[in-house]
Amino acid sequence: MSKVTAKYQITIPVEVRKELGITPGNEVDITREKDKYILIVNPINELKKRWRGKLKSGITTDKYMDEIRGKAG
Repeated sequence: MSKVTAKYQITIPVEVRKELGITPGNEVDITREKDKYILIVNPINELKKRWRGKLKSGITTDKYMDEIRGKAG
């Protein structure tokens, strides 16, 4: 079990750090899912995974925005 310090910091147990590959300098995020909070290691990679493949190959951002919003005046 982890304890919160006066600066609201926690220590991640060594077995959890090893399993998740957490090392000093890694970025983590905490997100809420219903009644649980979840630690996400390397949140940028998670975002990339979530959005990967969402745009059709070769389409520009402007063209995509025109498709979903309608062509700007």
